[in-house]
Amino acid sequence: MDNYLDLADTQSPREGKAWATVNGQRRELFEISSLKAQLDITVTGKNTLGRKMMQHKRGGIEGTGSATLYFANSQMLKETIAYISSGKHVPITVQGYNEDEQSSIGRQEVLLTNVIFKTVLLLNLDDGSDDPVTFDSDLTFDDVQLLSSFTTPTNF
Repeated sequence: MDNYLDLADTQSPREGKAWATVNGQRRELFEISSLKAQLDITVTGKNTLGRKMMQHKRGGIEGTGSATLYFANSQMLKETIAYISSGKHVPITVQGYNEDEQSSIGRQEVLLTNVIFKTVLLLNLDDGSDDPVTFDSDLTFDDVQLLSSFTTPTNF
């Protein structure tokens, strides 16, 4: 039998959860519409003597991401206003997982530390919309831990 990716082993982005810990308080991020976190590798390219092809070397890694959130929680606004007045940044950790019960590969769970959401919505009014208010924010994080990882699909 040939090895192939069974569609049932792909992950639905609706299957998973995330939590934030701020000031020691852990709570589910119920207001998330979407959340993506990734590692962006910094690559340096250089030609060396005697070579026509450019060579590449990893130079570092940056944690970045994006989120779309429903306008249903004031915690980020409170923390940002506290930062404005005190200059103290409150570290945020985000822990989340993807786990689709239809899949044989299980769960992948990560912990992101020192997360900074770059956009905090203050107010959104629109007399022409009945849609829920959402806002987009890019984010950064300084470290990541892999708490659990996917396994090999059963048909491999």
